[in-house]
Amino acid sequence: MKIPQLLLCFLLFICSSNYSIAKKSHKHHPLLFLPVFKDEITEQYVTQIYQRTPLVPVNLTVDLGGRFLWMDCEYDYISSSYKNVPCGSRPCKLSGSQGCYGSSCPVPPRPGCNNYTCSHIPYNPIKRSSTDGELAQDVIALWSINNNSNNGSKILSSSTSGVMFNCPGDFLLEKLAYGVKGMAGLGNGYTGLPSQLARAFHLARKFSICLSGNTKSNGVILFGERRSYYASNEVLTYTPLLKNPVSTAGAYFPGELSVEYFIGIEKILVNGKIVPIDNKLLAINMTNGVGGTKISTVVPYGTMESSIYKAFKDAFLKAIAKVPIAKPISPFELCFNLSNSATLTGLVIPQVSLVLQGEHNNSTTWDLSMNNFMASPTINDSSDLLCLGFLDGGENAETSIVLGGMQIEENLLEFDLVKKRMGFKSVYMSPDLVSCSNKFR
Repeated sequence: MKIPQLLLCFLLFICSSNYSIAKKSHKHHPLLFLPVFKDEITEQYVTQIYQRTPLVPVNLTVDLGGRFLWMDCEYDYISSSYKNVPCGSRPCKLSGSQGCYGSSCPVPPRPGCNNYTCSHIPYNPIKRSSTDGELAQDVIALWSINNNSNNGSKILSSSTSGVMFNCPGDFLLEKLAYGVKGMAGLGNGYTGLPSQLARAFHLARKFSICLSGNTKSNGVILFGERRSYYASNEVLTYTPLLKNPVSTAGAYFPGELSVEYFIGIEKILVNGKIVPIDNKLLAINMTNGVGGTKISTVVPYGTMESSIYKAFKDAFLKAIAKVPIAKPISPFELCFNLSNSATLTGLVIPQVSLVLQGEHNNSTTWDLSMNNFMASPTINDSSDLLCLGFLDGGENAETSIVLGGMQIEENLLEFDLVKKRMGFKSVYMSPDLVSCSNKFR
């Protein structure tokens, strides 16, 4: 992973002797960040933190809607600063845990198995599997932009507050990118990394992501006030973040709320024309949590409930009528043949736009770049194909529309957890940004 040079590395110590939620750090760090690269094989977005005592680099798959940071503690986890979170402690209660390990762990205990320890249910959304794991704390290190010095030195910044993480076995790593040891959960909850870092370092309770679609360059996740350093001149358009009262995780405790990021799509437009869909599917059912639209980094391509997908596909085909359809390549369901040079002459890809709930009861529009919904497969002899980057999510889709990695790449997204809104700006339409990686090479 490429790491920027003009940086300072700040350490967040997350081991406190009394396991209390400690006071905020006296040292204010306005912006912390994690570099992100796209794994070429799995198309997962991978970041790297430093953890433990002594520090070691740990690669993690980014899960925008994940409840917490979790990583394998079963093998080769050696750290003098590892501490388990006891049952009934304040951090355990605030984390929403409804579980506790008993007295079946070995003596002496080891990371991942300590008696009378707070437990949670870590979930791998790619494998679609979960297990139980103990809640723990340890030292981790994050990067901070160096605004005052160009020497690239590193300093140590300690804090008695901290980041909790979950510690399951290694079988939960299946289907994650090679070398990855867990997942970095950025969900909108008490144990999500954005909220924990905000408490620990007195940051603004907001974070931004800008994911690069290029596997040879880094994107970035920013924690804190983006305007201080990154794309400060960019004016974002905002849409409210909606709360789903029912957890959308694959495994959860009874009564848990969803910590994923939902937004309100009111209409889908193709070349400015409204796609005819059942608007009831666009709303979240407040009883069972079904429906609505969420944003995900663990889904490579967007999905739509079957009736929405059919209506969208029909509208798209009508708008691009002169381009011959080709046999699709998995996972795509609609592909076009561009092998004929005559087809390319005058080819215009239809504009896809999402009409969203805006602030102050107004509507706003998110115009997707072609690169956010048209894919060029690189499998076998497929250089002449162009495929629609939305897939059929099924008739019984829990969430009606999922905007996946492809839809949000090269978009600057800012999640403001206090004002409960998401700001967005296409990098392709912003001359100041050029790409998500241009300021973090």
